[in-house]
Amino acid sequence: MRYESEQVATDGGAITVRRAGRHGPTLLFVHGMMVNGHVWDPLVEHLGDRYRVVLPDLPLGGHRTPLDADADRSPGAHADRVIELARTLPGPVVLVGNDTGGAIAQIAAVREPALFSRLVLLPSDAFDNCPPRLLTPLRPIAALPPLIRGICVGLRGRPFQRLLMKFVARNPVPDRRLTELLGALPHDRGVQRDLTGLLRTLRPEVTREVVPRLGGYRGPVLIAWSRKDPLFPLAHAHRLAECFPNASVAIAEGSRAFVSLDEPEWLAARLIEFMETESAPHTA
Repeated sequence: MRYESEQVATDGGAITVRRAGRHGPTLLFVHGMMVNGHVWDPLVEHLGDRYRVVLPDLPLGGHRTPLDADADRSPGAHADRVIELARTLPGPVVLVGNDTGGAIAQIAAVREPALFSRLVLLPSDAFDNCPPRLLTPLRPIAALPPLIRGICVGLRGRPFQRLLMKFVARNPVPDRRLTELLGALPHDRGVQRDLTGLLRTLRPEVTREVVPRLGGYRGPVLIAWSRKDPLFPLAHAHRLAECFPNASVAIAEGSRAFVSLDEPEWLAARLIEFMETESAPHTA
């Protein structure tokens, strides 16, 4: 797949955005914490040239260009950056979110429901699971920046990188992709500062407060979850579906949180089916 890359100005700093495809609806992908838009690359390869694909590197830890020192690093601010980017894109815009990016996508969709024609949520922070319970020790660590820097320095080594990925990907991730996914996190203090700022603002209230507003999003919703994911329980997929008036659920059998890495062909097939369906009535 051939990508075009550019820097896009947003409130608080510029972000890198890669684009592919020139025809069809626009798919705007929102990645999770400590990675970047490269997490979607295997999936995009299976989508071919059916859609316009937009892959921003949000400042969630795996990016290369730090935010301004005084920028807002909260999930709500990142949702506003997604909205800001979406307004520049040819419509209709389909919003796809995963992990922390799924929480950001939920916020963006309820803030500007008319901006997004469809919504896709992969395993994501939801309800009281923000951050996921296995990662809650990171919140107190975020109060001590030297500890965060130490963790990030540890990510310069392949063993720690592979250990980190085992939480979110069932299948081994090639070394080249590991390097792409982590961006400048192991080396850049500005990027580490952005991650620290995000961690300090991740709390259950972020996703809990959006739940009553999810029903206001009337477009079709696909919830493509993983059956056996240590971070995001399967029950949340069905609970989320109940929150929307027009949602369907698809279950990946061989994935953890990053379905786009573990089962990109399966996910591409579900996305294509979803895009070709007029409505998405709830299925449990």
